[in-house]
Amino acid sequence: MSTILPFHEAILSEIHDPATSDLLVLARGLGLRRIICTLLKIYDSPQNLVLLVNATPEEETEIGEELGIIGCRKPGLRIVGYEAGSSRDRQDLYKRGGLISVTSRILVVDMLQSDIPIDLITGIIVLHAEKVSPLHLVSFITRLYRERNTTGFLKAFTDQPEHITSGMSPLKNVMKELQLRRVSIYPRFHQTIKETLERRQADVVEIAQKLTDYMGEIHGAIVHCMNMILTDLRRVKDLDLEGLSLPAAYFSSFDHIVRKQLDPVWHKVGPTTKSLVRDLGVLRRLVSYLLTYDPLQFHAYCESLIAANNDPETTKAGNRSQWMLTDSANTIFELAKRRCFENVPVSQGSDKQVIDLVDDEDAWDAMYEAQGLNRKTEPAKSEKRPTWLPPGMQPVLEELPKWSLLAEILEEIEHEILRMDNISTHAAAHTLGTNTTLVMCSSTST
Repeated sequence: MSTILPFHEAILSEIHDPATSDLLVLARGLGLRRIICTLLKIYDSPQNLVLLVNATPEEETEIGEELGIIGCRKPGLRIVGYEAGSSRDRQDLYKRGGLISVTSRILVVDMLQSDIPIDLITGIIVLHAEKVSPLHLVSFITRLYRERNTTGFLKAFTDQPEHITSGMSPLKNVMKELQLRRVSIYPRFHQTIKETLERRQADVVEIAQKLTDYMGEIHGAIVHCMNMILTDLRRVKDLDLEGLSLPAAYFSSFDHIVRKQLDPVWHKVGPTTKSLVRDLGVLRRLVSYLLTYDPLQFHAYCESLIAANNDPETTKAGNRSQWMLTDSANTIFELAKRRCFENVPVSQGSDKQVIDLVDDEDAWDAMYEAQGLNRKTEPAKSEKRPTWLPPGMQPVLEELPKWSLLAEILEEIEHEILRMDNISTHAAAHTLGTNTTLVMCSSTST
């Protein structure tokens, strides 16, 4: 069974009451999924109908697996997606009660068509509450829900508090759209959380990996383009970016800050400014993709940017990205290509130089003997060039430097485990998990 930490128990005791509706703002990395799963287990009953809304497919899978671990297996979390069948099938599913994860679009349709008994819904659990806005489907779901059900609960969760720290009253707007009156905020320095985490300090070792030469040049070119766009954006009178420097543009919240400032006057903003805001987001993602995508994926993304910019409709509308006409952009695209392949001159048959090595039989015999081969098992001299490879193209396929660093760390861990095994003289000295290595990634594309 999953371990519930003391601050998890404190949070659950505060928000588990079905008579209250709450917004929980939790610091990142403190086990929000475990809190949600424990809360879902409390309401897991055929007599209850609890809906999980705004969850990604990956989160649905993870929550379903964890619910199975803690005992919610029959039927557990059922998922209503685009392959869920007809409306009659969904009606039968809703009538059986239990825990159901449903997409916002399907839930809106079912509510409008009365395929789901809104008055019988025990409660709704909303993930990613920081994304809720007046135009978000969850806001519409909340209004439909409260029109016919005033006794059911609505509990919203977020572990990305940075998204509700910018703009005009962001927390107030989220609570207004979700019709909530209570909010629980648990930062990492909260007394209960601090006491729990300080019981056992972790030994943290940060390792920095240098970029390859090509990656370093691409990164420098992207930064140069971002500086150019920021300079142009600072000239826009409706934007106040004086307090923001280039490092702030690396984070996704920067797009949110710029858009929040322009939202009141978005209908007055010219196409040039809108294009600059869009281009800044593209370049910010380009920096992230440089570190996460392999060279082929990164090159394909760059090619898609070029194709989109050269599209006749884009040219006709005057929305072409000006940064793509600069020398820095040419550096980005050219080096992205070189990380995948190089152009080599195509040699003509008449120009090939023939080297006769038949007379040097002793040297060949010595080489075969060193390799454990004989003349009868002589390997093929050279593999033929693949027919699908265009002439004049030599694959390079530069490896991301983080993989070699990871391999070195894993090798070091293995040596450390062997060293500890040699030191240990009693079998009792071994404990479960001492030879287990867990590698965690920030995203599925890492």
